[in-house]
Amino acid sequence: MPHYSAGRKKTPMSLQLTPDTGSMASRIFTAHRLSAYPLIFLTVYIVAAIAWMSQVTDLIDPRQKPIGYDFITFWGASWLTLQGDAAAVFDAAKMFAAEKVAVPGSDKVFLWHYPPTFLAVVLPLSLIPYIWSYLIWTTGTFAGYAWVVRKMAPQPQTLLLLCAFPGTFMNFFHGQNGFLTAALFGGAMLVLERRPVAAGILIGLLSYKPHFGLLLPLALLCGRHWTSFFWAAGTTVAFAALSVAAFGVDTWIAFWDNAPLARAVFEDGLVRWAKIPSAFAALRLAGADLAMAYAAQITIGVCIAATVAVVWWRRPPLPLRAATLVAGTLAATPYLFDYDFALLAIPIALIAMDGYLRGWNTGERPILVIAWVMPLVSTGIAEWTNVQIGPACVLALFVIAARRALSAQDRRRHTPIPSPMENAV
Repeated sequence: MPHYSAGRKKTPMSLQLTPDTGSMASRIFTAHRLSAYPLIFLTVYIVAAIAWMSQVTDLIDPRQKPIGYDFITFWGASWLTLQGDAAAVFDAAKMFAAEKVAVPGSDKVFLWHYPPTFLAVVLPLSLIPYIWSYLIWTTGTFAGYAWVVRKMAPQPQTLLLLCAFPGTFMNFFHGQNGFLTAALFGGAMLVLERRPVAAGILIGLLSYKPHFGLLLPLALLCGRHWTSFFWAAGTTVAFAALSVAAFGVDTWIAFWDNAPLARAVFEDGLVRWAKIPSAFAALRLAGADLAMAYAAQITIGVCIAATVAVVWWRRPPLPLRAATLVAGTLAATPYLFDYDFALLAIPIALIAMDGYLRGWNTGERPILVIAWVMPLVSTGIAEWTNVQIGPACVLALFVIAARRALSAQDRRRHTPIPSPMENAV
């Protein structure tokens, strides 16, 4: 795979992009090996899946959980809503009964904490049996996810690397909504400059996961994307109004009444902190008290927000702005689960594409590889050692994205290489 210099003139910042064909990284990250490595991962996944499925009985896996166990929450919420009792999704007993309809052998309750807007998305899922619904949901949302990432990094190895990406595997395993979140977020970034109205609508639809929208208004305002900002705000309001019209105001009352329980689940470790790869959970796992963990998370969030504001104000190429924003979003929110790392494919792909086109700084490619592998091992390492490596990996990726973005304006002036996102859609 060739590597390109940013030009003979030096940039005013420390990032110097030069050919490094003689380096160890260049010998490791060849086009051939970028095809071989993911095939190894895919082989491992397939063997593991066959071994796992051989131990499944009546849709119950070896850990006594339903296949795609998080998906059962979506199916159960759909079933209750179609029965005319949408507010019941916040009632643990009623959710458990609905989940027993999906998988009769299930003896664990999986709670719903999403805003009522997400009910509109999952509404049709219980119209077909659980296992088929799970397969359609995961493969259908994966298709949108793959299309977005492929547009961002139009290289022959992209789809193979994405299929083998551990973040993809984790989301398939859980039956979660990471593919949908990434498709909406990434799709908005793809069309932001060419179709600002569409970008705003996609961002508004992302409001079903509000903690992933913390930095989006700031980025749009600092980037002077006024049309997208107002359409995002309008879509968010319209999405909420639609949910009220469809499911009643009681669902929103129940959602707010459920907030203390959702907060307790998060703060008190009722869901294992090892599965929450945020700075907050990492500190709680390491023994920090609640105040210290929140103080650290807030400090990190403020620093990330300031960096995102500067990057978007300076308006370097959109791929680097998008990589900074997505990585920053993952690092800034305290409420993050391992399946959300499907979103990590976006900054990895965008940084990899920028490095391919303009050259690499020392140490960047090994960090990309670590970030690519990390979703597969972070939870296990955390459970064994009480050390969660996820936040450090995401922050390292954020630093790379921001550093390249803040150096990009001068590079663009000297070497006007077009971005693949400029004509993606």
